Amino acid sequence: MFVKKHGLSGTKIYKVWKSMRVKCYSSNKDNHHKKGEIWICDEWKDDPVAFFNWANQDGYKEGLQLVRKDKEDGYYPENCAFLKIDEASKTHGMRRTRLYNIWTQFKQRCTNKNNDRYEQYGGRGITVCDEWMEFEVFSKWANENGYKNSLSIDRLDVNGNYEPSNCKWSTGLEQSRNKRNTRYVTINEVTKSLSEWSEESGIPYKTLQRRLYTGCKEENLLAPIGYQHNLLEINGEKKTMNAWAKEAGLPFSTVKRRYQRGIRGEDLLKKGRMGIV
Repeated sequence: MFVKKHGLSGTKIYKVWKSMRVKCYSSNKDNHHKKGEIWICDEWKDDPVAFFNWANQDGYKEGLQLVRKDKEDGYYPENCAFLKIDEASKTHGMRRTRLYNIWTQFKQRCTNKNNDRYEQYGGRGITVCDEWMEFEVFSKWANENGYKNSLSIDRLDVNGNYEPSNCKWSTGLEQSRNKRNTRYVTINEVTKSLSEWSEESGIPYKTLQRRLYTGCKEENLLAPIGYQHNLLEINGEKKTMNAWAKEAGLPFSTVKRRYQRGIRGEDLLKKGRMGIV
C-alpha cells in the first residue's frame, strides 16, 4: 500500500491511525461508525506519515485521545483534535437539537463528497465559512439573528456560500421563492412565483403545479377548484387528457407530449412511436 516504509509500526500514533481506518473501512461492518458513513480525508486515508505530521503539529502527546469535533462528520484536520479523555467526553449539549442538525446537514452538503446532495452544493463550489465550521459560533449567530424552530436557514444568493452575510432564517414559503428552480408565472401582465400566486389565491400550491403540468393556460391557472382545463374532444366526446390516456392504455406523459407537438384527434391515442408532425 505504501511506496516507502513509514517506520511507524508499533508506535502509539500508528495505532491511532490504524484504529481510525478500521472504524471507517474494515470489512467487519460491526466496527464501522454509523454503518460506514464516516470517512477519512484523502490526505490521511492511505498515508500514516501525513497523519503523524499533522498530529505532531496539533500537539499530540501519549495519553491524548483523537476526537472529531462534529461526530456526524469525517476525519480531516479541521474536524479533529487531540484532547484529554475527560475533555473529549464533554459536549456542548446540543447534538440532539434541531439547530445542530441544520448545521450538520449544510456542512455535509458542502464538504462530504459521499453526501447525496453534494453535487448541488459542494460540487458547485458552495462552501461554509471558516468561523461556522465551529458549531458554537454558528449557534451564537443563529440565536442573535432570529432563529426559531419554525424557520430554516436560507441563502440570499442561492449560488453563494453559507456565511453570515449571505444567510437568514426564513419560512418554508419564503425559501420556496428563493430556489434556483422557482417557477414564475405571468397572469394579466403580472409576474409572480407560483408559491405567491398560491398564497394570494388560496389555491393549493400542488394544484397549481398540476394544472401547469397538464397544460393549463396561464390565464386559467387561478380558476376555482374543480375547473376542468384539459378537456379534449375526440370523435365528439370530451374527456380529460388523463382519462383519454387511461382508456387508450398510454402513459399520460405520452399523450401530453403528442398534444404539445400539435397532434390532435384519434392520432393522440395511437399505439407505438409516431413521427414528428
